Amino acid sequence: MKLSSVDYYLDWPVSIKLINLREFIIANLEKKGNLIRWSIVDIQNSIDSFGTKKLTIKVVFAY
Repeated sequence: MKLSSVDYYLDWPVSIKLINLREFIIANLEKKGNLIRWSIVDIQNSIDSFGTKKLTIKVVFAY
């Protein structure tokens, strides 16, 4: 088994409430590979008019 650590960038739409954020992140990350662990390292407000936020997530995948 090989482990790979990557920085993943994800848009957090306004429609996703804070209580549902964990499920939203996991659903998006599981599409990329076998998820081992993840953590949010940064949240930035987007400049666009939709009010989305940009998440920076440190992810460890197993291949």
